Amino acid sequence: MKKLYTAMLLVLLAAMFSVGVYSLADYDATGSVSEKREFVKPEFSVKALLDGTFIPALEQYYSDTFPGRESLLKANRTLNKFYYYSGSGEDSVLILNQTDSAAQGGESLGAVQKANGQTPQPEQPAPAQPEATPEPQPDTTTEPADQTDSAQTPEPSEEQPEQQPEADPELDTPEESDASYAGSVVVVGDRAMEIPTRLDDLITSYAGAVENLSNAMGPDVRTISLITPNGGEFYSPESLHTGEHSQKDMIDFCYSQMNDKIVTVDAYSKLRSHTDEYIYFRTDHHWTQLGAYYAYTAFCEAAGFEAVPLDSFQTGRYDTFLGSMYGFTEGYPQSEVLKQHPDYLEYYLPIADTHARYYANGNLENGTPVSVVYTKLDASVSNKYLCFIGGDTPICIVESDVPGPTCIVLKESYGNAFVPFLTSHYGRTIVIDPREFNRDGKPSLNLAEFAAEQGVDDLIVINYPYMINSKAFIRYLNALAGVQ
Repeated sequence: MKKLYTAMLLVLLAAMFSVGVYSLADYDATGSVSEKREFVKPEFSVKALLDGTFIPALEQYYSDTFPGRESLLKANRTLNKFYYYSGSGEDSVLILNQTDSAAQGGESLGAVQKANGQTPQPEQPAPAQPEATPEPQPDTTTEPADQTDSAQTPEPSEEQPEQQPEADPELDTPEESDASYAGSVVVVGDRAMEIPTRLDDLITSYAGAVENLSNAMGPDVRTISLITPNGGEFYSPESLHTGEHSQKDMIDFCYSQMNDKIVTVDAYSKLRSHTDEYIYFRTDHHWTQLGAYYAYTAFCEAAGFEAVPLDSFQTGRYDTFLGSMYGFTEGYPQSEVLKQHPDYLEYYLPIADTHARYYANGNLENGTPVSVVYTKLDASVSNKYLCFIGGDTPICIVESDVPGPTCIVLKESYGNAFVPFLTSHYGRTIVIDPREFNRDGKPSLNLAEFAAEQGVDDLIVINYPYMINSKAFIRYLNALAGVQ
C-alpha cells in the first residue's frame, strides 16, 4: 500500500512539475475568445507594490494566462451539456459564477472592426424626414424579423412616456426556491441576468469616490450621480432581488452616503414604472435605449432640463441580437433557449446635429471620427450595443449644435446608450471611461485639470450596481480625482 501511495505522489508531482515547466515555456495568451476580453499584464513598480495594486493584478493575470485555460473552459462547458436540471423551457434555472471582469475594461467598435479587417469610420447623419414608415413594435417574446438599418420616425402616441401610471405594473416574478449566488449570472427561461450582492463597505467607498471627484472639480462644477438597476432587479426570482441582492436598497444606501452637494437621480422609480415594456435585454446585461430614455427623463427632472418627448426621435432597429449574457452562457443547455429567443435593438437618433471623435488620452490629439449612433453596423459586428458612441473608448467628445453647457460623463458601458440623449441639452459632452486611465499600461489623467481646460459645467457619474460594489472601479474613480 505504501508503494501505491508513493507512486501516486510521484505521478502528482510529475504532473505539477510538467505544468510549471509548460507555463514558463508557452506564450501567454493576450485575451479570451469565449469571454471576449483582453488580458492586461501588470508592469512592476515600487509604487504599485506599496499601494497594493500590483499583487492582485498579477494574480488575475496569472489566472487568465494559465496554460490551457481556454481549452479547460471549453471542456467545462462541454461537460455541462451532460448536466440535467429540474424543469424545462421557461422554468429552468441556471446559476453560474462570474468574475467582476466588467470593471476591468470594455469593448470598442473600432477594435472589433479592425479585427474584422474593416476601417472604422463614422456614418453620414440620417435625413431629417426618413421615407420609411415605422413598423409596430413587436412583442419581445417573438423572434424578430431580418435586420433593418434605416432610420424611422415613430407615430406620435397619445400617452406621453414621461407620464406615470397610477400604479407600477405587477412584476412577473419567476418561481425558484432559495436560489442565490454571490456575484453570479442567472438564467431563467429565455432571460439571463447579473445578480449583484450588496457590500456596504464598498458602496460607502464608491460614494466617497464620487465625493472625492466632486471636491476635486470644485464648487463651480455641479456633480450629478445616476445609479441604475439592471434587469435582475425586476425579472429574477424573489430571492435574487431582495435582501442582500436588492438593488433598490443598494442605490438608496449609496445615495444616503453622499453629501448634499451631489445631485442624485432616482432612475429606479422611472424604470420600475415601465417594467412591462422592453427596457432591458434578455440576452445582454445592458438596458435597452428605451430603458436609458426613462432614466434620462429622471435625469432631466433632477438636473433642471426639459426632457425631449420620446415620439420626437427618429428610430431604427437591429434584429437578431444575441448579447453578452448569451456569450457567457453559450454551450450550456439553457443557453439554447436564449438563442431561440434573440433580442432586437431599437435606437433613437439625436435631435441635434452632432459630430464626435474619440481619443486615446487626455491630450486630445489625432482623434478618430465616430458616430453618436451607428445605423448601419456590418453583420460581422455581433455586439449591436456598440452602435452607441462606438462602444467603450478612453475619451469621446460629442459636439452638438445646441448652445448649451459642457459636461463630462464618467461611465462604463451602461452610459453609452444614455449619452445620445444628452446632446439635446449640452453643446459638448465629454465621455470618459475611468477603466482606461491611471493603471498599468494606461495613460494618466488628472480629471480636475482636464475639466478646467475644457470649461466643464457638469460632471455626470453613471453606473450600475456591479460597479458600486467593485473595488477596482472605485480605485479608478479615485485615481481620476487624484486620491490614492
